[in-house]
Amino acid sequence: MRTKVLLGAAALAAAAATASAQNVYSLNVVGYINLSLTNGYNMVANQLDLDGNLTNNTLTTVFSTNLPKLSAVYAWSTASGGFLKASFSGSAWGGNQAAANAALTPGAGVFVQIPATATTPITVTTVGQVIQGTNTVPLVAGLNLVSSIAPISGGIGSVLGYTPNKKDYYLPWNPVTQNYGTKQSYSGTAWSGGEPVPAVGQAFFLDAAAATSWVQSFTVQ
Repeated sequence: MRTKVLLGAAALAAAAATASAQNVYSLNVVGYINLSLTNGYNMVANQLDLDGNLTNNTLTTVFSTNLPKLSAVYAWSTASGGFLKASFSGSAWGGNQAAANAALTPGAGVFVQIPATATTPITVTTVGQVIQGTNTVPLVAGLNLVSSIAPISGGIGSVLGYTPNKKDYYLPWNPVTQNYGTKQSYSGTAWSGGEPVPAVGQAFFLDAAAATSWVQSFTVQ
């Protein structure tokens, strides 16, 4: 899965105020992310919010009809420890749409399966607002399929703000080999193999040693 992000600095609303003799502006920034999907499984994230209220990021609004017939989206259930599947008929979605819709909220992630018969790569463009400020992704003890809320790439702790616990594990997916990548563990002081650096649009598994909260702060400068 390759990604490209372009964040348009388009102010949908700007309110000016005076503070300490300076003008302070509040901006809503919109943009788009191109997700390049290959045959088989792709672990991806929706990192833009459709309309600013975190309620309308769904299979239809995120993927529209851009996926080929017999594509599927798998959401991870922390309750059951398994995947919940929604499938695309070519014109409509069926199966467990509710679980898939919930997993398209920024901060979560899904597997997208493209059938072997499809010509790839397939580019899906997600559009929406960049979520700014301080936001939290809750993590249960055990496996969590998650992503950065902010559409930026960087060290999971140094840039993206995750504070790991000893014996946490980071597990990415490799769409080229169609297998999981190198599992990285946190010793309490450092990550094995170096700090994980998720890409824009990439989801991954975090195997949390204990229930915690991933607090992220991001503002477009």
